[in-house]
Formats: sequence, C-alpha cells, structure tokens
Amino acid sequence: MGLVPGGGGPSSRLRRLGPGRAADLVLTGRRIGAAEAERIGLADRLVPAGTVTEHAHELAGRIASNSPVGVQAAKRALRQGAGVPLAAGLEIEDSAWRTAAFSADRKEGIAAFVEKRKPQWPGRSEEGQ
Repeated sequence: MGLVPGGGGPSSRLRRLGPGRAADLVLTGRRIGAAEAERIGLADRLVPAGTVTEHAHELAGRIASNSPVGVQAAKRALRQGAGVPLAAGLEIEDSAWRTAAFSADRKEGIAAFVEKRKPQWPGRSEEGQ
C-alpha cells in the first residue's frame, strides 16, 4: 500500500521485540498468528477462543486483590524506568520499594500472612498521610 504502519506500530514493536524482530514485521508486513506472537513476546498470553473477557476479568481480579499501594508503586517503577539507564531505573525502583515498604499496606500484608488470612488493604502509604 506504500504506507508506514501507524498507531504506534513500529515504536511499540521496537520497544517490545527489539530491532531485529521489529524490522522483520514492520518492513515485510508479514502477518503472524497468535502462537508466534506469544512466542516472540508480542502477546503476553494466549487464551482459548471465546474466553478473552473471562480471562481479562480474572487477571484484573488478581491485580486488584494485591496491595493498592504496591500496585501503584510498581506501575510507576515500570513506567518511569522504561528506557532510562540502569542506574536511574534502580533509583526509580528503590523509590517505589520505599513507598510500599513504609505503607500501611505492608503492615497489613505481613499481619495477614502471619494470621493466615486475606489482607484488608488500607490502600495508602505512610508518606501520603
């Protein structure tokens, strides 16, 4: 068609797959199936046809059952740490770790583990109080 893929295709493939695999897909326009997409890291997981919504809700539930402070801090570390030098990424990660480590969620998580029960996350950090 004489076009460059749009919608972030080349950029997202480059970041996710690396230059070699990204070039293969972008320059050839080759279509790949779900199994290959998972194998090369373009897809995170495969689920049986017709079960995407069920699996998405299950994944969302697993994430939502975790500490809100921990999930938010981990998301921040992943977002801010992408594409920066390792030293900067480690500083970002340490900051996220400290946010979670000094939170009420951490205290509740430890108590729930010791008492063998599900945690009732307060969802706040000591820094944010």
